[in-house]
Amino acid sequence: MQFEEVVKTRRTVRKFAHKPVTDRILAKIVEMALHAPSSMNGQPWRFVIVRNRDTLRKLVELKNHFCPPEKQEFRADFILESPVVIFTCVERARSYDRGIENGILATANILLAARNEGLSGVYMSAYRLDKPEVARSIRDLLGIPPDFDPITIVPLGYPGEDPPEKTIPFHQDVISHESF
Repeated sequence: MQFEEVVKTRRTVRKFAHKPVTDRILAKIVEMALHAPSSMNGQPWRFVIVRNRDTLRKLVELKNHFCPPEKQEFRADFILESPVVIFTCVERARSYDRGIENGILATANILLAARNEGLSGVYMSAYRLDKPEVARSIRDLLGIPPDFDPITIVPLGYPGEDPPEKTIPFHQDVISHESF
């Protein structure tokens, strides 16, 4: 697939086909994440790939427990339909106070690389700045060392639905020249 097509056709999917994702494809996706930019080229990433259904059930419970009232329609139950979930974690010391940004940049590459392989996924946060217990609970669930922070969660799989086309704003509505 050409880069432009990958970017323009990437969609969030919460329904997945019952088809496994191979280790070979996951390795390609993670390799692309490793090419993301990072603060001072710290490359602080670690990726935890989870397929275990019991672990994913615990993740769903955890995410639903911390789901803010305004996001109740986006509860995490759909995670159990995904064949695999990738967690992006960052090492604090190599993040240079940019751990969230570093994790999100790597995750953007994960989502684009997944699309290139015919997969879709959902971007989910593994933290809430106002509730540090979210990241702490995920750290405990996955045995993440205390010097690493979980940043994102990406349930992945072959799409089990055709999401609608994405509506984007017109260029003239989002671009300013020289000043806002």
